[in-house]
Amino acid sequence: MSRWTWTLGLLAAGCTTRPAAPPVEARVAPLALPAPAPDLDPAPDAVRVRLTAERTSEAPLRYAYNGQRPGPVIRAKVGDRLTVELTNGLAAPTTIHWHGVQVPWAMDGVSWMGAPVPAGGQFSYEFNLLHPGTFWYHPHFDTEKQVDAGLYGLLIVDDPAEPAADDEVLLVFDADDEHRPATDDLPDGDPGRPAHGHGGRAARWTVNGEAGPVQWTGRGGQRVRVRMLNASNTGYLALTWPGLRQIAGDQGLLPAPQTPDVVVLAPGDRAEFEWLLGREGFTLDRLPWSLNGGRTYAEAEPLVDVVVEAPADAPAPLALPYPGGAPSADPPYSDLIYTFSGSDRTGVWLINGERFPDVTIDSVAVGQRPVLEIRNVSASHHPFHIHGMRFEILSIDGAPPPYRRVEDTIDVGIRQRVRVQLWPDEPGDWMAHCHLLPHADDGMMTVLRVRP
Repeated sequence: MSRWTWTLGLLAAGCTTRPAAPPVEARVAPLALPAPAPDLDPAPDAVRVRLTAERTSEAPLRYAYNGQRPGPVIRAKVGDRLTVELTNGLAAPTTIHWHGVQVPWAMDGVSWMGAPVPAGGQFSYEFNLLHPGTFWYHPHFDTEKQVDAGLYGLLIVDDPAEPAADDEVLLVFDADDEHRPATDDLPDGDPGRPAHGHGGRAARWTVNGEAGPVQWTGRGGQRVRVRMLNASNTGYLALTWPGLRQIAGDQGLLPAPQTPDVVVLAPGDRAEFEWLLGREGFTLDRLPWSLNGGRTYAEAEPLVDVVVEAPADAPAPLALPYPGGAPSADPPYSDLIYTFSGSDRTGVWLINGERFPDVTIDSVAVGQRPVLEIRNVSASHHPFHIHGMRFEILSIDGAPPPYRRVEDTIDVGIRQRVRVQLWPDEPGDWMAHCHLLPHADDGMMTVLRVRP
């Protein structure tokens, strides 16, 4: 019996020290969904929005897009041309990176071999939306500090061929850590640097910017599509609730729905779920989870209470166009190898023994499908993310995944070996890094060049 199964069995049997919860209405606030970004373009196949990055608080340091944390939800459909007009109202440079979205290299929002948007400056990002899914946007300049301070938001790309749910819930999770307040003028490495620091203990989790738990109310008989994002710098989310049904991951629909007991979202991960509301509500719990070893033996923490009004029979699931398909075969070779090493003790994190920006740039050609092997020889998990392309998971420690997984972010466990097949379809110099943002800022980042 696995540690997960044993722990969940205790919870199901009532063998837990967690005290009885007071009535839902007495302990939680209503869930507030992040507001949408208005579309300023009347054309049916174009979306244009305006974002202003600005400071909203000095101590603690808080940034926001358009005064919102999380930022406005940008929504479009496959085939649309998206234009985002950024005004930088910060006292420092910034950019916007489109995490998980296939974009031209010049639109990727990184300052590698390019200039960020200066303080007081403006820039328009323009690209076509090629794939449906739940994506997100955030800076890729002074990334740890600016994301931690609140610069992030959802980008949802709808597929018109998919049937609409009866309702939709957007959940953006973030973790606040116990550090002294930071200000704009503190240099990197100062103790006041805002950090969900490596191994740091999260003081609380927020849901759509508010301290959890929160309450959402739906009607019995409804099919609810739930989109989740873990926007934390270092916090991992191990989530569980009755009837957990996952329908999509980082890059859209799964081959078929999955019903695990627990789903773990690493920093940068997204996932979609279906709530089939019936006669009873339920609670979405967070199980404590450490990047230095996984599940920890502490009490579960409620994050979202789902209340059902007008109880009715649970509906049938949505008839979504799941793509099906088995995992691709893992070939007996590697085109690229990334070895992750380093430690919090030294404050240095490396890929292939190199610390960004002093890195060797490997290259592949557009349209190739190279096999990348990721080896983690450190004592920390690392969510690996690569810009500009998707990849398929071929194997984890020699075993194929239970279903075909196409991702843009994959958690690589301690001493784990993960093999993926990259899909480089856009030329450019693409960043590849750990999405524990302190690790990336401390050197765990490299560049893969895609030749035309």
